[in-house]
Amino acid sequence: MDPLEVVAVEVPGEDYGAEKYREILLDILQDLGLYKSIGRIYIYSDIKRPYFAIYGLFRGSLPPLKVRDMGDVTQVEGGYQIQVEEEQHMDDLLKVLWAKYGREGVDQPDRDILIVATESSPEDLVVTDIEVEFRQDLVDALGRITPEGFRNRRNEMNEEGFFFLASEETIVPKLIDEAKEQIRRMADA
Repeated sequence: MDPLEVVAVEVPGEDYGAEKYREILLDILQDLGLYKSIGRIYIYSDIKRPYFAIYGLFRGSLPPLKVRDMGDVTQVEGGYQIQVEEEQHMDDLLKVLWAKYGREGVDQPDRDILIVATESSPEDLVVTDIEVEFRQDLVDALGRITPEGFRNRRNEMNEEGFFFLASEETIVPKLIDEAKEQIRRMADA
């Protein structure tokens, strides 16, 4: 079962190629942890023209990552202890805590434990903007999915989703319109 609601890939005359692009797409999205934030993806590739288009819809915006999202925050003698469960953003967490409480106000007795010298809980401090990181990872994923040699690229992103077009040839408005029409046809099917 796919983690996405819809994954449609169409490569006219290339059923095997379409299935392989589908597998590559899902592998890359899973490797980068993006599949939970994307609901639908449509890929259309025309080998004769040649171009490669992807359209995707987001499931919703991502809230900023706060200290409480990274682990358990408990009051201890002299401040608050953070038992970090999600170490992926540990660098960001330390930077935020150091900026707020100073280096002397943050102790790290173990790799996943931080003690913050404060009278008020740091649980609501924003550690990082996940939305910005997600969009950077998405652009990286689109580059990885793109066929070799398709050096000309166009990327459009808004609150609802994204459109990506890559081609060996110069990308002109007519090509963009054609690719978007193919994607619309797939979405309406």
